[in-house]
Amino acid sequence: MDFLRKYWSDLGVLVAVGVGLYLMLQWSTIPAIERLLWLSFIAILVHQYEEYRWPGYFAGLFNGLIFKSSHPERFPLNPQSAMIINLVIAYVFYLVPLLFPTVVWLGLAPILMGFFQFIWHGIFANLKAKTFYNPGLFAVILFHIPIGVWYIRHIISTGMVTTSDWIIGTGYFIVAVYILIVKGNMWLKDENSRYTFTRQQLGPYAHKS
Repeated sequence: MDFLRKYWSDLGVLVAVGVGLYLMLQWSTIPAIERLLWLSFIAILVHQYEEYRWPGYFAGLFNGLIFKSSHPERFPLNPQSAMIINLVIAYVFYLVPLLFPTVVWLGLAPILMGFFQFIWHGIFANLKAKTFYNPGLFAVILFHIPIGVWYIRHIISTGMVTTSDWIIGTGYFIVAVYILIVKGNMWLKDENSRYTFTRQQLGPYAHKS
C-alpha cells in the first residue's frame, strides 16, 4: 500500500502510455465512440500526474491556499485521501463508460467533468493564486477540452445523444463531483493523518496559512 500511495500517479502515466499505444495500433478497428472514451481516460491520468507528480504541487495549493490550512502537508487533503479519490475517479468514473460505450449519459458525465476542470483550474484556482497556471491546467487545455469537444460533436453528429442523455449525464456529473470530490474530501480528511505530502507536492504553498 505504501508503494501505491507513493507512486499511483506514476503508474497512471504508464497505463496512459499503454492505452495510447493500443489506440495507435488498433485505431481503425476501434469504434469511434470507444476511441474518444479511451482518450478521455488518458486525459484524466495525465491530469492526475500533473497534479501530484510533475510539477505536482496541487496538494499545496489545495490545502495551503484554498483552505488556508495550518497543516498543509496533511489537511484537509492527505496522500491517502488523494490516492483513494483519484483512483476511484480514474478507474471507476472514467473507465466504466467503456464497458457501456453506447450508454451516452454514462460517458457524457466524465466529459463534463473535464470541462468543469477548466472552471476550477483555469479560473477559480488561478484567481485565488493570482497566477496563470496551476498543476492540472495543462491537461485541461491540451486534453480534456479538445477531447470533450470532439466527443460532443460526435454524439450530436451521429444522433447518438438524446435529451434524456443530456439531463441524466449532467445530473450524474453533478452527483459524482459532489460525492467523489466534495464529500470524499470531507469523509477522508484527518488533521492527525500520518500520511504527509512531500515538499515538492506542497510547492510554494507549504507555509501558507
